[in-house]
Order: sequence, then structure tokens, then C-alpha cells
Amino acid sequence: MSSLSLSNPSQLIVRNMDCFELDHLLMIGLPGDQLVSQLLDEGLGRVTALTRDFSDYRRLKPLVGNHNDRFFLTFAPVLEEPLSSPVDGVLIFLQKSKPLMDFWLEMIRFHVAANVPIYLVGENDEGIKSWKKRLKQSFSDVKSVDNARHCVLLEACGAMNKGAVNKGAVNKGAVNKPDQFTEKGAFKTFTVQAMDKVLSISSLPGVFSHGRLDVGTEVLLETLNDLPSGNVLDFGCGAGVISAYISEQPEARHLTLVDCDAMALASSRQTMNDLGVENFQVLASDGLSEVTGQFDLIISNPPFHQGVKTHYEVTERFLSESHQKLKVGGELRIVANSFLKYPPIIEQTFGRCETLLSRNGFSIYRAFKKV
Repeated sequence: MSSLSLSNPSQLIVRNMDCFELDHLLMIGLPGDQLVSQLLDEGLGRVTALTRDFSDYRRLKPLVGNHNDRFFLTFAPVLEEPLSSPVDGVLIFLQKSKPLMDFWLEMIRFHVAANVPIYLVGENDEGIKSWKKRLKQSFSDVKSVDNARHCVLLEACGAMNKGAVNKGAVNKGAVNKPDQFTEKGAFKTFTVQAMDKVLSISSLPGVFSHGRLDVGTEVLLETLNDLPSGNVLDFGCGAGVISAYISEQPEARHLTLVDCDAMALASSRQTMNDLGVENFQVLASDGLSEVTGQFDLIISNPPFHQGVKTHYEVTERFLSESHQKLKVGGELRIVANSFLKYPPIIEQTFGRCETLLSRNGFSIYRAFKKV
């Protein structure tokens, strides 16, 4: 198999294949490439995998049927069910969020015996080098296995120090250990003012703007006093702030909250349930791939407005798909960094773009589907 089909971290894993001649490997946060197939084809017994990214899940899911019950894949924030058999190795792909990594390490401690080696792989520009020191806070033996392709592979083993990782999660050494490890103890709450009511928002580690209201969404909320009723699509819903705010308005609406991140979907569901919202659904989707039906409003603080030029292609695709999903007369409303050239892109699809508000480095844009 060509290495071109593998990410750089995956190529480093293949380069150290001898570490993964195992009966059962637990893989956390794996990318949507061909690594699993290559490992299984070259002698690995079986793989249980967790991914939080729905786009990766879509790419990996067809591989499940290709390996005769040797590949088990879950799209979720955590592994809640007990493993079908003991694992003799764990491979974690580095995530940018340190709180999420701590949460996943605690999850692994719940599911895996203390003597099982934990491998962590990631790219240099994602901060992998700092993790050797961080892992030493939790494991008695940590070493660098390899360093190549701008990536590092670390191995940690030995008993994990109790309480060294996420103290809010389940402690495996607790007397009354529960039967499941869930995300319940990892939620962080913050409040948002909606008219005369204070809304409690819940978010999990790894979710955008975890535990706080981000500036862009705060600016967007200032414009949400003249929204259409009917079907509303909240794209890139995160912790559910926008939909929670809209749900407090008197007009009748059905809210569809969409995200590709399992942590975000769980957070939005928790937020909406805690607020007692009834007329909503939470949907995993790669872009708008899983979205059906037509909408009166599509609203978003989109996840691709961080100023990277190549993301304009993603923006254009989202706008084109949004136009198709809107009813005639339906509205698109988004927030973006003011320096990004969104208005011309919106105009190419919708014909006209209106700037409702610009503040604190963000702008709110509105457009309507004419035909």
C-alpha cells in the first residue's frame, strides 16, 4: 500500500510496525486513512477504534466490513461499553485540546489494565513534543520511540498515578466504580444571557470555545431579534449556544443542530435537554452530507473562518449547499472574521450580501434565496 494514502502520523506508525504486533489494539482519535487496513493486513489481530470526527468515520466505516469482525469502530465522545476482550496496546492520535486528551487518558484508565503500553503519536506543530513531560505526570515510564516525518511517537507504560489526569472524570481506583465510563462528569457549564433569561450551556473538552462564550457568537447573538420562524438549521452547532438562544424566542421553530464532532453533538444535546427544549434534533454530518429537507433559516458560526486561504473552498461549498437547502425566500446568516472576504463569495451564490453588524473583529452577514 502506498504511503501516500497515509497521514504523516500514520506513516510513522507503519515505520514502527513491530510495536503493534498485538492481539488487540485500541485506537483513539484515528484519522480517516488506510492505516487500520495496513495494520490488519500485516498481522495485527483486531482493532477497536473510537473517532470523534464524522468525516473520518464516513471514510473508515466501509473498512469495517472488509476485515471479518477484526475492526470495530465507534463514532462517539467516549467508549461507554466494556471492551469485548482485553487489549494489549493503545494508540492515541494527538488532539489539539489538552483537556480532551486528559479526558481520553482517564477513559483509557477505566477500560485498560495498568500494564498495557500507551502510544501517543502526533505532529510537531500540534505540540507533541510537550507531551513527553505531560505523560510523565501520569505514567512511571515514558520514552520517545521514533521521530520522523515531522512527527513523534511516544510510549508510556507503568501504573498511572491516581488523579494525575482529569480529576472530574471517573477514578478507576474508586471504591464504587461504575459499570460505564461516560462523559457526564466532564461537562463544563457557562451562562448566556437571552433576553430576560440566563441560559446554562454545557460543553465537553475539545468543543470549540469550551466552557465560555466566544466573541464571534456573542456578536451574532446581538442580531437574533428578527429571525424567520419555521425550520432552522444550526450548522457547526458546537455546544448549542445559537440554538439555545433561538429556542427562547416565542415564534414556533424546529431546530436541527449539525456538527461533525461527536463531542459537540453530545454537548448540544445536553444543552438543549437541560433547557427543556422539545422541538429539536441533533445530527452528525460531514458538511451538509446528512442533512435532508428544506429550511427557512440556516445560521452558523462556521468552523472554517480562521483565516486560512485554502478554507475559502470549503466556504464556497458550504454556501452552495446552503443555497440548495434553503426554501425560496429563506435566509442565510453567518458570523465571520471581518478581514475575511466573505461578502463576494456570498454574492456569487446569493446575489446580494448584507452586513448587519461589525464589532470586535467579527461581521454578521445575511443573504436571502431569491429563486
